[in-house]
Amino acid sequence: MRLMLFFKLMIVSLCVSLLSFALLPDASIMGALKMMALGTVISIGIVSFYPEVRGIKAGDSVSVVAGSGIPSIIGRMGTAVDGGKRNDRIKISLSDGAEVIGVVESYVGLISPPRIRILYEERMVD
Repeated sequence: MRLMLFFKLMIVSLCVSLLSFALLPDASIMGALKMMALGTVISIGIVSFYPEVRGIKAGDSVSVVAGSGIPSIIGRMGTAVDGGKRNDRIKISLSDGAEVIGVVESYVGLISPPRIRILYEERMVD
């Protein structure tokens, strides 16, 4: 998820540094390399702190795990019905149509979605 954001920011910073190299009359190769390095650092910084600021919005894909004591990396996939930040309770709609209430545990990694720990699951009984 965040990997695409990183690549987009890197492309923008690369374009800006190359454009400034081409348009500024006193630009040097070393200056362009410094601007590319600065763009890389800014891209990494934004990608690192972006999930903490944004949180989870309604419609985001999330990974739902059973509990914090069970070491499960991959959980069931679902979609956030409510928005929230770390340690907030939100409602999740699972792929089988069930709705669960869980706590936002973490905003995991570059590719994996945020992890939600289930507090309450409503099961349909036939």
